[in-house]
Amino acid sequence: MLRTALGLVATICVLLVAGGCGDDDDDGGGGGNGGGGGGAEAEETVRLGFVMEARPADQPWSAAIHDAGVKLQENDPGTEVTETFEAYDPTAAEPVARQLLDEGYGVLVLHSFALNDVAHTLAGEYSDVPMSVSSFDPPVQPNLSIATASYLQIGYSNCWLLARLSESGTIGIVGAQPIPYATELERGCKLGAKAADPEIEVLAAYGGDFADQQPTLEQSRNIVNRGADGLFPSSATEDSLGGFQVCEQEEINCAGWAANASQYAPNTAVTSAIVSWDVLLENLVDQARSGNLEATTFDATFGNDGLTTPGFEGDAAGRVPDDVQQEYTDLIEQLANDEVQLPKSRAHPCCP
Repeated sequence: MLRTALGLVATICVLLVAGGCGDDDDDGGGGGNGGGGGGAEAEETVRLGFVMEARPADQPWSAAIHDAGVKLQENDPGTEVTETFEAYDPTAAEPVARQLLDEGYGVLVLHSFALNDVAHTLAGEYSDVPMSVSSFDPPVQPNLSIATASYLQIGYSNCWLLARLSESGTIGIVGAQPIPYATELERGCKLGAKAADPEIEVLAAYGGDFADQQPTLEQSRNIVNRGADGLFPSSATEDSLGGFQVCEQEEINCAGWAANASQYAPNTAVTSAIVSWDVLLENLVDQARSGNLEATTFDATFGNDGLTTPGFEGDAAGRVPDDVQQEYTDLIEQLANDEVQLPKSRAHPCCP
C-alpha cells in the first residue's frame, strides 16, 4: 500500500464488467456532474475514479479494489469505473486525481496509504464529491471516508491455518517494511499460530521494499531454509509475489490476503483473507446519487463481511484435511461473532 516515489507513469483505463482494460474513449457519458462531480441524480450514470498502486495481476491490494469495481458494475449498470495505475508518488498522483474530478467523476477512490495527505487536500477542495482513502486517520466530514481492515483478524486466521497444517512446527511471515499495518498483521499472525499450536515457532522478516519482489523472495527462502513449511507473504503489494513464488517452488503451504492468493500461488495457496470493498463502494455511490454526504470508516472484518475466505477447492482442498477445513470454518465464524477475543488494534484505535 506504500511505495517509494518512482515518478508517475499513469495509465488510465475504463474497467469493463469483464474486468478488462480498453481504450478510454468515453465522451462524458452522463457520469457525475460537471466541475467537481458528486450529487448525481439516481437516473444518471455514476462514474468512479480509482487511483491504484498497480495492476491487479501484480498486486493483491489493487486486485481487491479492482474485483469490487467489477462486481459493482455487474450489480449496478448505472456505474462506470475508471482505473489509473502506477500513480505511487503523491506529488504525481494528485494531478491524475484532479483530472478525474475536473472531468466530473462522481466518486474518487484513493486506494493507497501513500495518498492520505492528497485525499485530505482534495476532499476540502471538492467537498461535494464522496471520496475514500486507505488510512488510519478518522473520516473527514462531509465527504472523506476511510477504508481499512482488521489486520489482526487477517493475520490471526491465516497463521492459525498455517500452524494447524505445519508438520515442522515452524511457519513464517514476510512483509515489506515494519509499518503499522504490517506489524499488526505480524501480531495477529503470532496470536493465531499460537492458538492453533502453542509450541509453534513463527519466523518474521521484512524485505525492505514494497515494489521489488527479490528482497521478499530472499527473505522467504531464508525462512524456509530455517525449517518453515508454511508462509504468509503479508504486504499485499508487489513484493509479496516473491514470497508466493517461493511457496510454489518449495511446494509449501501459502496464505495471502486482500485478493485471493490462488491467483499468485495457484498450487500452494491454502487460504486468503479476501477484502471485499463492495459495501464501501455501494455507500459512496449512494452518496453520489443522493447528494447526502456522510463520511464513514469502513473497517473490513469477518463480522461485517468485509473479510471473506475463498473456501477449499482444487489444490487447497487437497492440502487441507476435511477435519481441519471444518475447524477453520468454525474459527472464521468465531472471529465473525467476536468469540475470539483479540487485543485492541494499535494501528487504528477506532476499530477492533
